[in-house]
Parts: sequence; C-alpha cells; structure tokens
Amino acid sequence: MGRALGLSRFKRRWRAIETTWRDSLVGLLLAIPLVAGGIVMAMPLVWAVSFSFGLPQEFFQLPPPIIPSALRLDNYRQVFSRVSFLSFFRNSVIVAITVVTGQVLTCSMGGYAFARLRFPGKNLIFMMLLSSMMVPGQITLIPNFLIIRSMGLYNTLGALIVPGLTNIFGVFLIKQFFETVPPDLEDAARIDGAGYFEIYWRIMLPLAGPVIATLVILTFNGTWNAFFGPLIFINRQSRMTLPLGMIFLRGQQGVMNSGIIMAAVVLNLIPVLVVFVIFQRWLVRGITMTGLTGV
Repeated sequence: MGRALGLSRFKRRWRAIETTWRDSLVGLLLAIPLVAGGIVMAMPLVWAVSFSFGLPQEFFQLPPPIIPSALRLDNYRQVFSRVSFLSFFRNSVIVAITVVTGQVLTCSMGGYAFARLRFPGKNLIFMMLLSSMMVPGQITLIPNFLIIRSMGLYNTLGALIVPGLTNIFGVFLIKQFFETVPPDLEDAARIDGAGYFEIYWRIMLPLAGPVIATLVILTFNGTWNAFFGPLIFINRQSRMTLPLGMIFLRGQQGVMNSGIIMAAVVLNLIPVLVVFVIFQRWLVRGITMTGLTGV
C-alpha cells in the first residue's frame, strides 16, 4: 500500500515537472521570434543614434557600422548653431500639449454623451461622424485652409492647434470604453443628486485613465511628428515646429550632412519616447478595455 502511494506521488511530481518543462519550452519558442522581431525593429533607431555621433562619410558605408569610429558631439552642436532649435522645440511643445489637452477634454465629453446620454438622432449623428474618418485629409485641405485664413490664424500656432482640438477616433475610442462601465455607478450618483457633468467629471473621467493614456500617446505622437499641416499653414520661421524646422539643416545647394540630420532626428525622438515610456503600461490595457477587438 505504501509503495503504491509513493509511486502515485512520484508520478504526480513527474507530471508537474514535465508540464513545467513543456511550458518553458513553448515560452522559449514563442520568445525567439518576438526577440528577433524586436531587434529588427530597433535597428533603425540604433543606427540613427550611431550615425548622430559618427562622421558623415560613415553613413554611406556598406554595411553601415553599428558603432561609429569615434563618438563626436559636434553634430549635436551643429544642430543648435545652424537653426533655432530651441524655438522650434518650444513651438512643438506648445502645440502638442495644447492639442493633447483639448482632445482629452472634447473626446471624453463626446464619448460620454454618445455612450450615456439619450437625444434624438444620436446614432445617426455618430454614424455620420464615423463616416467622416473615411474622407482623406487632402480633400478637406483647401476648405480648412480657407477657414484658418478667415479666422486670422494663418502663420500662427493657432492654425495647428484649432483643427486638432478634437478627433473623431478619440470620441469613438472613449465611447467604447464608457459603454463598458456599469450603469449602477451612475444610478448611485444620481441618487446622491449628481448631474450629468458631475458624473462625467468625478466618476467616468477618472475611470477612463487607461483609454485616456492611450489617446494621449497616439495624439502626442501624431501631433509632434506632423509635417504636412505645418508646411501648409506656417511659412514664418519663428512659428515653425520641429519637424518642419529641420529642413533648414540642409547644407549648401541642398546637400545634407547626414550626421547633423540624424542628431536632429534623435533629439526629435526624445519627447515621443519619454511620453511613451510614461504611458506605455496603460496602452495595451486601454485598447483591450475599449473592446475594439469585438467591434
């Protein structure tokens, strides 16, 4: 009897060890392609940082060196001496922060209204808004230009801020999240005498932290790296943002110093990476909680 119990206990332990090894092997096999893909995707960034410290002629070597022959800060000094980098950086910060703040407020209000309020034509209006996402931006370029000029915002930062204060995709994103919030929370707040705005501000908005973090990352990244809009609405150098101002790094007869360009690119990437690092832990969670996979 005791021998049979010992044998049964040994089999259970062996199965547990076998299961652990099998799970570890599967995890390893899954991790290998993920790590390889991550390395491939990270190589352009690694090369950009490497070239920003290297000599211009190293840029044209085949294969390009991952580690430069010498670490030189001259490329970064040239960025600040050739163009008004701090002015471009300040303009980009003002535009990006203002647009992100505006979209968080307007998109969350719109998402709450479409998710929780009842008013005539709500579904029709929402479908019309969603259909506008299928219209290419080039089609609305001339009307937007005429509106901006009629408002007296041409050649000002307002020309970049006002069109970006709301976003239909952001409204859709937050609406999907608000529809997953249990209505019992609102009912309890109404019993305590809270109105629509108080429910939105004190209950719904704090709960939407993950999806708002997702919206912040997407909006900041798109606004910070925008080139086409500033190219159309801004022609005064003192009002240019960083991506547009980088065109002044061209040398004589349009010949570019690749090291200086890469140094400017690395400096331009730093704010985007900082924002992503701060909010990245909410990114996957926010997208999952909106239920986009089931839409």
